[in-house]
Amino acid sequence: MIKHIALTLALLAPLAAHAAYPDKPVKIIVSNPPGGPVDVMLRVLASKLGAAWGQPVVVENRPGASGIISTSALVKSAPDGYTLGMVVASTVTIVPFAVDSLPFDTQKDLQPVSLVARTPFIFIVPKDSPIKTWDDFVRESKTRNLSVGSFSIGTAFHLVWEQTARRAGIKALYVPSSSSGKTQNDLIGGQLDVGLDAPSSSKGLIDSGRLRALAITSPERFGGLPDTPTLKESGLNYAPQPWIGLMAPAGVPADRVALIQKSVSEILKEPAMRAQMETLGMIPIGSTPDVLAATIKADRAEMAPLIKELGIKLQ
Repeated sequence: MIKHIALTLALLAPLAAHAAYPDKPVKIIVSNPPGGPVDVMLRVLASKLGAAWGQPVVVENRPGASGIISTSALVKSAPDGYTLGMVVASTVTIVPFAVDSLPFDTQKDLQPVSLVARTPFIFIVPKDSPIKTWDDFVRESKTRNLSVGSFSIGTAFHLVWEQTARRAGIKALYVPSSSSGKTQNDLIGGQLDVGLDAPSSSKGLIDSGRLRALAITSPERFGGLPDTPTLKESGLNYAPQPWIGLMAPAGVPADRVALIQKSVSEILKEPAMRAQMETLGMIPIGSTPDVLAATIKADRAEMAPLIKELGIKLQ
């Protein structure tokens, strides 16, 4: 009898060691502060993941230092799939080339899981601006000194502007700002000619007629602003869209990565989830880990020389 019990326990031991994942709460770290579009999207996604997995999925906001704080916490966590990170593109495609050193290696210490969303940007002008179209913007930039306002130097907004300006042959003074609201107020007040913003931030002012959208950087028209032409429609075959991706510390078992990716992709296909993300200015994606890895590689190859050329240094 004792031998039989011992044999049974021995057979059950591997099953206990490989209990179904997840069998306890999962945490997702994010660099964005509470209340913003990324945080709101993540909390909805976390709630849906929790329902699908039968375990709580909690969000931990670790803002600051251009994502370095949150990413440091992520890479230091156990590679077991119970700590994940919602990472914005700039943390792994801009920051590594704009700081002297990092406490982690973005290429070795992180495991891509899935592209979650793309975030198109919009070029906006005051309602009474003589610049009515993208062509007007390009033409006017060659005849007079224009200003373009958006977020701080070294942010995704700044780099998208630099990329777009080079391809379109536009020259304008870039005016960095601490917030979307300040850029919008400066546009309305006449201190700026053009702004570059997120759809979620400017949609209300566009709908009310105080601002007008010239073009959006998505490859196709964005459902949240269906009347806004794309850059491609405006004659520029370019669609820069920063991304948001789910990542894990390197070393998480492949079967757990696959399960997480599958769950996320299924949720992102839900009509209600897609509609909610659209109101937040996002285009839901859902991709394989390999697609996210390839996206990071391509973006790094594009950003590295541009950041060097511009001499960007983040503190």
